[in-house]
Amino acid sequence: MQKLTERGRVEIQGNSIAYVRYLDDFPAFPVTNVWADTGTGSALGKLYVVQTEPRVVQRCILMTTDPGDLVLDPTCGSGTTAYVAEQWGRRWITADTSRVPLALARQRLLTATFPYYELKSPQSGPAGGFVYQRKQNRKGEEIGGLVPHVTLKSIANDEPPAMEVLVDRPEEVSGVTRVAGPFVVEATIAPVQPIEAAGEGETTAGSDAATHIQRMTEVLRQSKTLRLPGNRELTLAGVRRTVDTEYLHAEAKEGDKRVAIVFGPADGAVSATLVYEAGREAHYLKFERLYFFGFAVEPGARAMIEDEKKLRIAAAYVAVTPDVAMSDLLKTTRSSEIFSVTGLPDVAVRRAKKKGPEGQPLYEVELKGLDLFDPQSMDTESLGGENVPCWMLDTDHDGMSFYATQVFFPKTSAWDNLQRSLKATFDESVWSHLAGTVSEPFALGDRRRVAVKVIDERGNELMRVLDVAE
Repeated sequence: MQKLTERGRVEIQGNSIAYVRYLDDFPAFPVTNVWADTGTGSALGKLYVVQTEPRVVQRCILMTTDPGDLVLDPTCGSGTTAYVAEQWGRRWITADTSRVPLALARQRLLTATFPYYELKSPQSGPAGGFVYQRKQNRKGEEIGGLVPHVTLKSIANDEPPAMEVLVDRPEEVSGVTRVAGPFVVEATIAPVQPIEAAGEGETTAGSDAATHIQRMTEVLRQSKTLRLPGNRELTLAGVRRTVDTEYLHAEAKEGDKRVAIVFGPADGAVSATLVYEAGREAHYLKFERLYFFGFAVEPGARAMIEDEKKLRIAAAYVAVTPDVAMSDLLKTTRSSEIFSVTGLPDVAVRRAKKKGPEGQPLYEVELKGLDLFDPQSMDTESLGGENVPCWMLDTDHDGMSFYATQVFFPKTSAWDNLQRSLKATFDESVWSHLAGTVSEPFALGDRRRVAVKVIDERGNELMRVLDVAE
């Protein structure tokens, strides 16, 4: 008590004594349950209508996890959790049922830049922890991650103050820009189902397939207007189940034309066999058009749908959003949310002018555009490759997983943030290339097969697989 009194740390207040505390004893304050600094608004440059302010997620992550921990967000949205977790060295998993937030999050992560924090153990990565140091500015204010905490005990016992760690102030390495680490986008769509399960709604696989077809017929009856590119619409009237058909599930009227409808499996992709058999049956029954509604489609099946000569009937693929699975919980079912007619990437693979380091031939892929089928005119329109929001290239496609080795954003300014951060490192032509329609030259893999995936303006993923001959 004598030491505290001598140092002016004790003060009389009425009939008692009080402790005199200075602001610089510990220039930090605990975070309470009132977060007045995390408000949201239109000025934040939101990518998504319900996007969370990053500071909210950052505070939650920093006060509950350590670097290297795993963070799960089952409602991806614009990917704020993944973005913040990536910034602070946490591993992450995020999920969503809609294609739009996944496309937004993927672009956000691919083009994001982060500060580089000094690691305690570079061999261990972020899991080894960050380095924190004590720093003061010219005014003597503590600005580092280590801050002295002067207490009554330290003053009375002549002890050095304890050093507290402020976890949001790791030591930042200047002049180093960090980008997102490798990540994957995975789906729960099952492999293609056998043709019996996909095509025969009333047989063994029995009631489940029949219920799915009945449900899809009812959803289509309620949401009979399909959204086409260019703000056009297509209306199907008189949607009803077919009778005595093996592969066709429903029929309808499109103007004065009689059209057939096939629904893909509830837990798989539309297969090439289903397309072929349904096309043959629709042609035999003299339908004028054929529509395939599915959650996913095989690349080979997609190519067959686009080939009217091979199928002998005009056909189109209609993407169904996973929202259909919870339609009973939705207040309304609008066609713009449920169904959308999608196109097929128009791409070319050619020998590149230059060769590899060992003289091996290199190839390049050009995205010419997106072929859009117009059911109203039965013509195919072309959208230029420069107007595509995003396209990706897998240079050695295995037929199951899409491994994006090159990513391009022609229509958007997605690379601008990265360009500003790295402008002193890369030539301007690099950025025009990343916003272009021609890939970087590459060596073919052992499979000699490339895949191109295009993301259209509505978030649909459209893939084309090409086998490259010698």
